[in-house]
Amino acid sequence: MYRAISCRRYALLGQFFLQLFFATALVGCGGVLPQPVAMQPTPTISNLMSVPTLSPAPSPASISAPGKDATADVTVTINVHLGRHPISHFIYGVNGASADILAGLRPTLNRWGGNSSTRYNWQLGNAWNSGSDWQYRNGNYGYTGRSASDDFVQESTTVGADVILTVPTLGWVAKNNDTATCSFPGQDGNCGDASGANCEHPGAIADPTIANTQSDAQSIVAWMRHIQTQRVRFIAMDNEPDLWGYTHYDVHPTCTSYDEIRDSYLTYASAIKGVLPHAELLGPVSCCWYYYWNSPSGDADRERHGGQDFLPWFLQQVRAHDEQNGGRTLDVLDIHYYPEGLYNNQSNAQIDAQRLRSTRSLWDTTYVDESWIAQPVALIPRMKQIIQQYYPGTKFGISEWNWGGDQTVPGALALAEVLGILGREDVYLANYWRYPEPGSPGFYAFQMFTNYDQRGSRFGDISVRATSTLPERLSAYAGLASENGRLTLLLINKDPQQAATVALNLQNFAGSGAVTRFQYSADAPKSIAQESLGALPSIVQVPPYSLSLLVIEAKQ
Repeated sequence: MYRAISCRRYALLGQFFLQLFFATALVGCGGVLPQPVAMQPTPTISNLMSVPTLSPAPSPASISAPGKDATADVTVTINVHLGRHPISHFIYGVNGASADILAGLRPTLNRWGGNSSTRYNWQLGNAWNSGSDWQYRNGNYGYTGRSASDDFVQESTTVGADVILTVPTLGWVAKNNDTATCSFPGQDGNCGDASGANCEHPGAIADPTIANTQSDAQSIVAWMRHIQTQRVRFIAMDNEPDLWGYTHYDVHPTCTSYDEIRDSYLTYASAIKGVLPHAELLGPVSCCWYYYWNSPSGDADRERHGGQDFLPWFLQQVRAHDEQNGGRTLDVLDIHYYPEGLYNNQSNAQIDAQRLRSTRSLWDTTYVDESWIAQPVALIPRMKQIIQQYYPGTKFGISEWNWGGDQTVPGALALAEVLGILGREDVYLANYWRYPEPGSPGFYAFQMFTNYDQRGSRFGDISVRATSTLPERLSAYAGLASENGRLTLLLINKDPQQAATVALNLQNFAGSGAVTRFQYSADAPKSIAQESLGALPSIVQVPPYSLSLLVIEAKQ
């Protein structure tokens, strides 16, 4: 019986990424879930999903649309007066992108995070320890400058991307960047991994001082004073504390508990707010579905807290603290989300179709997840309802997400679908893990929202209603540009073989000017093609497995 692998341990990543520059964004989750798939209980999640009152923003399957045009396969209706709300600038984020990636992709948010960020020594500026991801070794991952974090912030902000800076709250950071320094040195001079021990199945216990030095809130306060003149908008309280006992077993050989995650968060968040009162703080940066609801320390810890699901309990506890102390320490409820069983490079007809279907887990209360979860996830409306119930005013973010397969065209379509959903469903921030490689299908899919013309043009920043009569085959997302009234309409043909004839029903748009089509398809997977269409056609043809972005200028 195989074990449930947590979101970062698929073969898609692995030892290779440990050699990359900025391995701070390395394997962000790591570790294994505490129970075999067959034994994993379905989370209780209180009674949240039993109430049929979850109300996601208008979505294709939940809005009645006019009948299909007689000569078209699909009708897409766009009504610019309905479903209007700003699309957050921060949903087009990535993780650990360097200057060349930033220049081509033009993301709006770049995250300094991942497993190794938990053990980054900011005072040395070039020392990390990635825990179990690399035999608990220290290293500099090829960086030889004075401060990797300072350079990261400068590179990101120079090209207009805001920054999420992850700060260590575990209490230990690498004491040097010597790759021969590790927590489990062997008699032969090599480094070990304690035979794969973790907090659930402990083995050898390390002396944490061999490879690490202690770090506390005052050290992080000093770092915050250091960056006061830098443009850092978001500060995240560490990375996936639910997996400290797995990924960072050498310095944290016990499984974390509800109380530890809360106390660590509040200690560091309160200290940071005292130095950077206007920074937006993210927490608890939970790794994955199981730990949204359960304790890494097991059922006994959960029962000690009245059997309450973890995220609602965490929000309730932070709210009580903040109200007692007269100031907010949590601005963004931050989690990581990877669809179970799909974060990989596999591609065949069955996986491709499931990858595209599974994006519904972000919003659709009727979609039953096709993994061991086996119930509706409805992630965005679920999290918004939890926030509203337990700490109103908190924003919602997903600082790591990836649907897998971004080297394939269907994976790229799923990537684009997720970005469209994040905007339509009004998520505050989101960061792709790590970033789609330049020239890959996923790279072009991301550019459809951030740099579709290679000159920095973006998808509209005001979401408006777009509905398809056949959303399972062709989905649609629309946005208006607040600065000039330009309408952008993205059509995603998810059929691998059949082109679609799409009738366009544009409502309440005060006349349209010139129309340009930007298209990416399986037929031409190495670039985004650009074509002037003149006036807005009533019917357009979209090829199989394709992204078609219609940019409709407002008539001046």
